[in-house]
Amino acid sequence: MKKSTIAILVGIIIGGLFVALGETLAPALFPPKTPYPTDPTKVADFIANDLPFMYKFVLVLNWGIAAFLAGILSTAISGRTSLQPMLASVAVLNILVLINSFLRGYPQWMIITSLFLFIPLGLIAYFLIRKKKVDENL
Repeated sequence: MKKSTIAILVGIIIGGLFVALGETLAPALFPPKTPYPTDPTKVADFIANDLPFMYKFVLVLNWGIAAFLAGILSTAISGRTSLQPMLASVAVLNILVLINSFLRGYPQWMIITSLFLFIPLGLIAYFLIRKKKVDENL
């Protein structure tokens, strides 16, 4: 397998594990005051109105950290010369988080924030650890 393929896979896997860790820790840190409803039609209203704001904020913060970590790892493993492995891993991770957000019924502000969070944080991670004297092919 090529280095760039391994870099993409590692970025997706580690970023995905970090997202899953946040989804597990957020309810433990900020438990909801009422239990989750058993009726599926009431879950979106419950998430929008009854979950604490810090619960949702920690999730969004965790997504940003996962995107940054995926960008760092995919850039480092690929040799720190190419932008494509970072973009691929962060884009796939963003799609997976969007699917999760739609399935769980998160509020629109969380979905919009995730759209504008992943690629810029991945780019910041890339530009922090790239090799400085290399011609970049975007």
